[in-house]
Parts: sequence; C-alpha cells; structure tokens
Amino acid sequence: MKKNFFVAALALMAMVSINAGRANAQSCNNVEAYGVRQARPVDNTAQSQIEVTYFTTDNPNEFISEKGGINRSGSYASINTNQFVAQIGQLEKQGLASIKKRQSAISFLGEMAEMNLERQAIDANARTINASVAEPKSIFGLNRETDISVYRGTSMDGDAYRVKLLSWFVNVTPKGARKTVDYDASILLTPGQTAVFKLRSDDEMGRSGAARSYMAVTLRAVGNSSLASLGRKQ
Repeated sequence: MKKNFFVAALALMAMVSINAGRANAQSCNNVEAYGVRQARPVDNTAQSQIEVTYFTTDNPNEFISEKGGINRSGSYASINTNQFVAQIGQLEKQGLASIKKRQSAISFLGEMAEMNLERQAIDANARTINASVAEPKSIFGLNRETDISVYRGTSMDGDAYRVKLLSWFVNVTPKGARKTVDYDASILLTPGQTAVFKLRSDDEMGRSGAARSYMAVTLRAVGNSSLASLGRKQ
C-alpha cells in the first residue's frame, strides 16, 4: 500500500513539474508572438544595407517549386545574390517575370525599416532610404506593408545576421482599408545572400491570380561605415 502511494506521489510531482515547465515556456520573454512588432535594442555603432525586390512570375516553379502541390511546397529559399540577380534578370528579359519595386534601406542594427509596396506603379528601381529618418506611409496607398530589421543574434548564429521580416497584405476599398499579417519570419543571412519569399496567402493568391508574387530580401552589407559610404556600395 505504501509502495503504491509513493509511486502515485512521484507521478503527481512529475505532472506538476511538466506543467510548470510548459507555463514557463509560454511566458518566456524570448518567445515571439506571431505578427507582433518586437522592440529591439539599437546598435548605433553598426549599420546594415538591405535591398528588397517585389516581383511576380508566370511560372509557379521559379525559385520555389510547387511540383508537389502548392500546399506541400515551401515558401522560402536562400540563394547567392549574384545568382538571384542573374536569374530574375533573365526571367524579366524573357517576359516571364515583372519587377514591381526594388529599393534599398540603410539602418542601424536592430532598427526597423519600412520597405512597403505601393498600390500605384512607381519607378521599379527606387532610391535608397535612410530608415532613421524615413516617415511612415499611410496604408491607403499601399498593397503591402513590410517591416525588416537586421540584428546580431546569439553566438550560435556564427557570422550570420538575424533578419526579421513582418509583412501585411493591405486591401483598400471605398469603405476603408484592411491589413492582415501573412508573413512573419526570422532567418539568418550573411552579406551577399538573398532570401526569396513566396507570398501565397489566400488574399495574395486572390489578387495575383495565376501569377506568383514574391518578395526578395538581400543583405548587401554590414559594417561600422557611415551611412554615406554604405550607400555608395549599392
């Protein structure tokens, strides 16, 4: 009898310990909620230059294959920047891809840069912006709102930098505007790498139809240089 009671007591203690561990994990400050902007410490001694390219392709298997079905395919790929530039350039020449916008931003590490896609067609090769002084845009003029920040992660990341991307689909109607977060990612990149994201939410697929919409994020440079010298590297 005493033996059975002792075993039951141990089992109860184990259950309490497991539940306490789960509770601590859920309340841990390192756990990030989906679709929520996270405030990060800004390193004013180091800067990054990123480039964002919004584009569409007619072939759903470019960059990220859908041969196994769209619901079974991935939505992210990391490739060499030179390879990306050559591939998107070739597709554009063949009329199989269309670049909607390409823009660079310079920001301090940990600082958030807005890299949005406007509703009205603009110069596909937009200027470089300084994230520290750029003014936020009204969502009524946007097709997509995107925040990107580059920062140092943990020692386990090695020489790579953590790139946090948060993107909202924006729908504007005569009755108002609605935005829905449909991509939240944290990835590792080194300068000279490009991350290609396929935007395949129901809202985006409904807007693009048979074409596929993408957003590519290139980490151009990271260093202690001035904003001006980083800008000259693009």
